[in-house]
Amino acid sequence: MSKKFKSVKNIPLILCILLLLSAVPVSAAAGGATAFRYVHDPRLNSKAMEDIVVDPSAVYGFSPSPDGILKQYISFDWTDPELVNGKDGRLARIAYHESIQEMYVMLDEMTAAGKSVEEIARAVSTKRNEIRLASYAGNPEGLAAAKARNLERYGHEEGPLPDEQYEQYGSWETVIEKSFGASPGMDALLGLYDDYYDLYVASGYIEEESKAAASRAYAVAAFADAAGTADTDPGSAAIAKFSDADGISPWFAAELEAAADAGVVNGYEDGTLRPQETVRRIEALVILSRCLGALDAVREPVAFSDVPAWAKDDIDRLSAAGLVDGYGGGTLGAYDSLTVEQVSVLTARVRDGGL
Repeated sequence: MSKKFKSVKNIPLILCILLLLSAVPVSAAAGGATAFRYVHDPRLNSKAMEDIVVDPSAVYGFSPSPDGILKQYISFDWTDPELVNGKDGRLARIAYHESIQEMYVMLDEMTAAGKSVEEIARAVSTKRNEIRLASYAGNPEGLAAAKARNLERYGHEEGPLPDEQYEQYGSWETVIEKSFGASPGMDALLGLYDDYYDLYVASGYIEEESKAAASRAYAVAAFADAAGTADTDPGSAAIAKFSDADGISPWFAAELEAAADAGVVNGYEDGTLRPQETVRRIEALVILSRCLGALDAVREPVAFSDVPAWAKDDIDRLSAAGLVDGYGGGTLGAYDSLTVEQVSVLTARVRDGGL
């Protein structure tokens, strides 16, 4: 789905998603779990990561980036569960999302009534400003700060007016898009990323995980984290030995550092790690085997015809433990690429102790 709202025909779909999300219960970590993990990893959403940074000490694993649009919230104590989950944090964000649904209802009704794109854009843009200011109900200091920011940026307290947005973006369609723009970064800060994941997909901010190719860096980070490899301090610059180390995303660097130090990943013969390349089934399973440690054999390993010599010991180990069966006919599908969803399934099984 296009990221742009080139037509309001996308709105009913997103409205249905939001109405369903209104019934989604709060995350299990709403009480402030110390090892919270999302089902859908915000690190795979570049829009979210424009505004946040990985922060293991934070309640939900992330804090605002000093270079993003959420930098005004840096002073907020993201390590305090009571504060993060309270009325000025998570609860306020949930209320905000519920208010946004009013805009989708408005837009759906105006579309059905045959209103023009300009009329719709003016209405939802004005409503968005009202909702933003209303979200500070009971928080006079926050409201005053929001109005001050608007005054400084736009010359008035309401927020960007429809004509100002049209002048900035050049079309009423884009004004509609910007009015409905989500902030996956803020949701990630407040434990709500999984709850609104479908909205990011529908809005075009991220590709559906069943279709998105998993990178080598993501697979290593996911498996190392799930198996506990990333819980140790590597105490060395293990990834610096790779000639393409500067291509490793800082979002996954800590896990890759620990995995390289533990010998989970050794790179290629040319000295590269190739972190951005799509991970293949054989690579993912070898990485997984090395993360898991000792395994009990329950059968003879399957003699897969497409497993290269360098991976045979690891695949035999997984197969003997009954963890890998392949596709039948003696093939593993060794060089098939993996999606983010497939990596996530394997990761979940590691955490559950029953790959």
